[in-house]
Amino acid sequence: MESAIGQHFETASSRRGIALAVGIAVVVTDFVICTLPIGPDVRLSLALIAFAVYVYLSDGDLRSLGLRPNPIQGWVPWIGISAKIAIAIAACLIVGLGTWRLLGNKLPIYNHDPAIVPYLFLHMCVVSPVLEEFLYRVVVCLALVKTVGCWRTIAINGILFASLHFVYGNPSPDNLVGGFFLAWMYLKSETILLPLMFHSVGNMVALGCQLASGYLHLNG
Repeated sequence: MESAIGQHFETASSRRGIALAVGIAVVVTDFVICTLPIGPDVRLSLALIAFAVYVYLSDGDLRSLGLRPNPIQGWVPWIGISAKIAIAIAACLIVGLGTWRLLGNKLPIYNHDPAIVPYLFLHMCVVSPVLEEFLYRVVVCLALVKTVGCWRTIAINGILFASLHFVYGNPSPDNLVGGFFLAWMYLKSETILLPLMFHSVGNMVALGCQLASGYLHLNG
């Protein structure tokens, strides 16, 4: 698979080296931040600093960083693709939860206070997707793609994304599969908007399932 993402790093080893160093530093720092009681503003600052470096390295070509308004294939083909990806991720989640239950563990029940639901929506469906897509799709993919190629970048991205959620305390297999697909979507479509929208909708569905589980538990 070919992608124009990070194309300005392709012919200059010094730029690839700086991009790789920035990516490694960002991932290590973010993993440390996620273990501490620190607000999202610190992670946002980290993402903005890294992105500013990439803008400089790409000579200000924002499209080569994935900041374009539309996928290069257009939006229509991605409707069917996104549906298939959603089914694959849902299947992995069902298998994971089924295995967890067969091992004798109880399925998680989320009893969210209704008063914090708006906060949860903002955090899960807006803040987290924006932060994670810029940190783990834009920054990580740009750091790797012109050094190790698209498919290795996708593989590493999925592992890092799953590891991040393990640190979060959410070691679900759908995060691993989701990380692979989101990185592939970014490199294939050459726009961060597509994985950002998919990530946000996925988290919205997850929040809905959490609220439903709590409601059924209380009224069952």
